[in-house]
Amino acid sequence: MGLSLLAGIGVLGAAVYVFAYGALQLGFLRGSSVIYTVLNLIAASLVLVSLGEAFNLSSALIQGFWVVLSLIGLARHALLRVRSHFRDEETELLAAHFPSLPPLAARQMLRIGQWRDVPAGHVITTQGAPAGAVVYLAQGSAAVTAHGHRVATLKAGDLIGEITVIHNAPATAGVEMIEDGRIFILSRDKLLREMAGNHDFALLVGQALQIEAQRKIEKANAANAALHDAGKAPAAPTGRSGRTPRG
Repeated sequence: MGLSLLAGIGVLGAAVYVFAYGALQLGFLRGSSVIYTVLNLIAASLVLVSLGEAFNLSSALIQGFWVVLSLIGLARHALLRVRSHFRDEETELLAAHFPSLPPLAARQMLRIGQWRDVPAGHVITTQGAPAGAVVYLAQGSAAVTAHGHRVATLKAGDLIGEITVIHNAPATAGVEMIEDGRIFILSRDKLLREMAGNHDFALLVGQALQIEAQRKIEKANAANAALHDAGKAPAAPTGRSGRTPRG
């Protein structure tokens, strides 16, 4: 006996449900993604339509709430995208150090951070103390000191602490502002709380920090290789623009 049109619609809805959940479990979709939400909306709508042939109150309530919640989720995604407009200084930070972050994750990261105007003499990191934050130097310059000696100068655009912050490792050098400037502070505690509550965000930010740290190490190796080729003794590992890494 063949399926009626409504029964076929219900079977299609069930197939979409299974496909979406299977893709989620196999890692092809993220639970917070728009595609996963849309698939659930389609599946619930199809099953709800199919109940016109054999109505079941419990099933209708489940599918109805599923449709409503999916619509709410899509509205939330749309609202977050509207709010994902970035100021110039935010765009510069993301382009320089976190180009791999999608807009929504970038906005989430920026939301938990803090922009501050700081005076000359402000201490960003202390050698040997745990790195409590990732710090972006948006304006001004800072001195890098190690074992009592000044070893480098940081300029606007540099990132500090991305290598050590996740593991709460001690800073390998001290960093102190030598002129008034502006910084972005991403607190380690706030970052870890956000990552603990959002698995997708944790993966994206963790990968972005790892990419940035790897890029800094590669530049350090290239700088030391250039010194070696020039017949000079290799310097300490250097980071962005040939400066000593702060992470």
